[in-house]
Amino acid sequence: MKKLKLALFNGIMALVAILCFSDRGLGLSFAPSNGALIFAGTIAISFFWVAIFLFGNYTILIQRESSNPKIGKLSTVEDCMSALNQCKKTDPSFIEEIEQAIEQLKSLQRRRDSLQMLLHLNDVSESFDYLNNTANVADKYVISNIKSIINRLIAFDNEEYLQNKEKSDISSHKAYIRGILEENKKVLKEYSAMIEAVSKIGDQNINLSNIKSMTAALNKVIKGKNFDSLDENKETQ
Repeated sequence: MKKLKLALFNGIMALVAILCFSDRGLGLSFAPSNGALIFAGTIAISFFWVAIFLFGNYTILIQRESSNPKIGKLSTVEDCMSALNQCKKTDPSFIEEIEQAIEQLKSLQRRRDSLQMLLHLNDVSESFDYLNNTANVADKYVISNIKSIINRLIAFDNEEYLQNKEKSDISSHKAYIRGILEENKKVLKEYSAMIEAVSKIGDQNINLSNIKSMTAALNKVIKGKNFDSLDENKETQ
């Protein structure tokens, strides 16, 4: 966004300069032979143009881009990843945790894609519909946790922390976020185990009880989480 602003501003300034010095424009010139009035006007406008050019570029470069994610819109993996990438700018002190959260979202998406592909490949989507239901809840669980992480990042004043690290409590924030990341890690582990069990659907000696036990294990991890807010967000989008 900042690069776009710089390009647009400098493009406009270049256009103004061309119009001022071209024969079809104002026809300004630094040659004294063109008259004292034109020469004085050229000097004055040039100083004014340079001042605006420097001030404009400086203002754009130091301008802090608004990067507060729209928390109410975080209902998909893509929404969360976009918000976390914005948080990298506002909360660089949590860059390690943010990167881990992004990787967890990527893993979640890969697991979802793998499950859908396996069910479609073996033409058992309807027979194993309960797997989709479990996967949906797992998705909501991880997304809800990521939303909690982003809420905490917004609450933390990173600039104040960088100005005085000794008086700012960052340890409690990191402990909270890392705790949530551990929860997600457990979900993704059980999710992977369930997919591995599903991958054996095509085997002649398939053990359906194994798939059910892996699904039950994932359900046990994600049990008790309230996802009503996520459902409401999807309906309003």
